[in-house]
Amino acid sequence: MCGRYTLKNDKQVKKLHGISINRSYNISPGNTVDLLASGHMQIKWSYSPSWAKSHMNLINARFETIHEKPSFKDAKRCVFIVDGWYEWHRFFNYKKREDVKQAYYHHLDGDIFYLAGLHNNEGCCIVTREASEKFKDIHHRQPLLLLHEQVSDWLSSEPFIKDRCSSSIIIDKVSSLVNSPKNNSPECIVPV
Repeated sequence: MCGRYTLKNDKQVKKLHGISINRSYNISPGNTVDLLASGHMQIKWSYSPSWAKSHMNLINARFETIHEKPSFKDAKRCVFIVDGWYEWHRFFNYKKREDVKQAYYHHLDGDIFYLAGLHNNEGCCIVTREASEKFKDIHHRQPLLLLHEQVSDWLSSEPFIKDRCSSSIIIDKVSSLVNSPKNNSPECIVPV
């Protein structure tokens, strides 16, 4: 699952895509996000099929079932421009006798990469897959990661995308500051 991400490398985004962005350290569902599809677009991160009577607020779609689920029948492919994402490991703390969640920041040391996505006129969602061995201890799902040279393959509906990014991802434990979408500062990504 992917429920938050960062996009702060405005210079690299401008250089690669000619897009001016506002730096963000805590992009959450419901925000208007920068995507690449047939060109640059901004749309709400919250997907709903056009036939739904009420908004479904889907933020993720499983890669394994996107061709089977009626919700994604008419969806178009897109990519999220990112330079990191957050994931939470949930566990029971026996000393405190309570459920705990620990945030982790996944990144390429500030460099841009991409998350596969789907969109329609209603909004967009991130495509996820089963987590690679590197991430399984934190969460059983992860975004479908793309490098710059793989973006056109995803957008042209290539059925198989080789994961060439996961092995390079750096994982840092971060504070609970990121738990609130109201917090949007560099402190969100500082390792603890």
